[in-house]
Amino acid sequence: MPHISPGPALSYRGVMIFIDGGYLREGLRMNFKDDRISVEGFQNLIWYLMNLVGYGNIKGELIRTYYYDAIVNESEKEKREEQKLFFDTLRAAPFCTVRLGRLVKTVEGYRQKGVDILMAIDMITKAYENQYDIAILLAGDGDFVDLVEAVKDAGKRIYGAYLEEHVSKDLLERLDVRVNLPENVLKRLIIK
Repeated sequence: MPHISPGPALSYRGVMIFIDGGYLREGLRMNFKDDRISVEGFQNLIWYLMNLVGYGNIKGELIRTYYYDAIVNESEKEKREEQKLFFDTLRAAPFCTVRLGRLVKTVEGYRQKGVDILMAIDMITKAYENQYDIAILLAGDGDFVDLVEAVKDAGKRIYGAYLEEHVSKDLLERLDVRVNLPENVLKRLIIK
């Protein structure tokens, strides 16, 4: 009986997902008038993003998801409790880490501080420490162009997930793979 080869063996690549929570929530607010993310919807988003990585005999293995955001100050007790509950629930999810910056009140409203730098530090150090092969960046700000280039210089691939109307053209041009998040995936994020 002839030996039949099953084909090439599966090869796994380590994947880390880096999510700008402020960008995601702002996109949801602009598109659906609601920015409250459900935990189930968030987990569906992670699996959607992971399914983008596979091609041929290459499959992605989720190492960790990092969610970056800022929490309102203690004077806004109700909103802070709602946020804290959401962040605590994400922290309890498998392979998920929440990293928080701070919110500073400005004339226009609140503005995040320290969030982009936390993301940059994590993406670059983890790339150079060889903790992942592929980064998935869910963000749209042109300020991330240099970060994307630095990650690529470390020999890593970088996928970008974004909301079509809310993404820098310069950022899009630098990504290895571009993924416009479809409306049905975004809608499932919102708490019903």
